[in-house]
Amino acid sequence: MVIQAQNHKYINADTRLYNEATTNDGFKGYFKVNARVEVLSTQTSDWVFVKADNDNTGYVQSKYLSVKYNSNQNIVEDSDNPILNGDNYYGGHHLFVTVASLRARGEPNLSGEIRTILTMGEPVRVKYIPVEKDAWVNISDNRYIQRKYLNERPSYDALALSYASIEKSNTNERLKIAERLVELAWNSGYTYLKSAYLVLLDVATDTNNTALIKSTQMYLTLADGLEHPLPSEMVTSFIEDASFKIKGVQINKQMADLNTVIDTYGQPIKMENISDECGVYYSSTFYHYKNMTLSVNPEENLAEIVDIILDENSVFIMNENSIIDHTIIETEFIKLYSKYIRTSIQDLHTYTIFNDYGGYNIVFKNGKIYSVTVFNLC
Repeated sequence: MVIQAQNHKYINADTRLYNEATTNDGFKGYFKVNARVEVLSTQTSDWVFVKADNDNTGYVQSKYLSVKYNSNQNIVEDSDNPILNGDNYYGGHHLFVTVASLRARGEPNLSGEIRTILTMGEPVRVKYIPVEKDAWVNISDNRYIQRKYLNERPSYDALALSYASIEKSNTNERLKIAERLVELAWNSGYTYLKSAYLVLLDVATDTNNTALIKSTQMYLTLADGLEHPLPSEMVTSFIEDASFKIKGVQINKQMADLNTVIDTYGQPIKMENISDECGVYYSSTFYHYKNMTLSVNPEENLAEIVDIILDENSVFIMNENSIIDHTIIETEFIKLYSKYIRTSIQDLHTYTIFNDYGGYNIVFKNGKIYSVTVFNLC
């Protein structure tokens, strides 16, 4: 056996991670093409001892290892490999989360730091999948979940039938399935969203959960707007002349006189140069104030708003008839603008209004307006 310095290689076709240097002694998991492995040692000319991205170790035939990423589209696939190819939900190799509010951890164990919360029906990147159900899967960026919570995309209709079969007195189970329906609906476009929230409202009403009733009613309004949005040209027209007013100073098209800003707010708390490869900002020089960030060009004496925390000194003027100030609450905002906005379960409480070149992210915290971020598309 030859011990090698640490190096990495790519799997060049569907294959498996074997227990021993033979195909006759069982295997630990499945690889998809371009999975990255760490080479630990070379056993023979035909077999290499490797570590997968979830720290599983085992053997791979050397013919399936390449130094470079494989762009060949004509790859022989393993029909038993459960990892899915790209589809309408995810462009690369993936599987779907099959439970609600799943914690992804920073290490492959239950003691690992919680990195993110995943939702029912959410697609996640998978390049290696272990066979053992309790084993851990690296879903990118060293975020791990257990194998038993990944599978093909769940069926909304099947889950709805499951909910309908639950005894009405079994409120805990009804709530669990209702929450799964809501998450799955969010990850299925907006078609099922209203029906899912109606199911959740049914449970909330039966249990007299006033907080859940209130939030669900808000989301029902949101779901209706998301399912029946206004035409994009109408939304663009609605927002095309948006501006801000800060301490009485009108800022049209997000551009302000830099000297006026400094006279009003003083020198920034922090100045920095950022990387802007796409050129989406007016300048790569950023001025940070307590309640706003500006992209500035001192030579031209101009500053462009990047984001602003709305307070008693600032308002966001979407148009002359639609002015957002620090007093607006989330439920009222949704009632007024649900047909103009887009959002997702990953960014709940952040609502996007698009224009021709980007748009605005309007953020709420604890039911109250928090900030507005201006963004341009790359």
